[in-house]
Amino acid sequence: MIKDLLKKENIKMLDHALEWEDAIRYCVQPLVDCHCVEARYAEEIIANTLKMGPYYVIAKNLALIHGRSDQGVIAKQLAITLSKEAIIFSKEKKAKLLVVLAAEDSESHIGALSKLAEIFMDESRIEKICGFDSIEEIYEEFLKADKGK
Repeated sequence: MIKDLLKKENIKMLDHALEWEDAIRYCVQPLVDCHCVEARYAEEIIANTLKMGPYYVIAKNLALIHGRSDQGVIAKQLAITLSKEAIIFSKEKKAKLLVVLAAEDSESHIGALSKLAEIFMDESRIEKICGFDSIEEIYEEFLKADKGK
């Protein structure tokens, strides 16, 4: 499930914080590069955020960044950015682990989301991932969710 949606080349690391708008553009870019989303996807998410706030910051240090399928999604895919410094989305909402979801409809990604939830609901696991120093470590940790670990 996750292995079908996450390519190693869609994982990035940042050694410094960006403004939240630039962070969204940065973490969506791998999905633009692999033609899974249109370039406007990041701008649509930014517009959504300006209207509704950072709805995608779902736990301490975790953002599940996404927009609607009609906002530029071409194919379902994940991208991950790990920032060594927290990205500040609002006074109360900050994240180091940014997971971008491109979902082409409202159902086909549900299986992968249930596997991601295993990671997202475990605060110590998120903290562990936030301490990783390599793309390989991040990739392997997310693949473990497919195996139920």
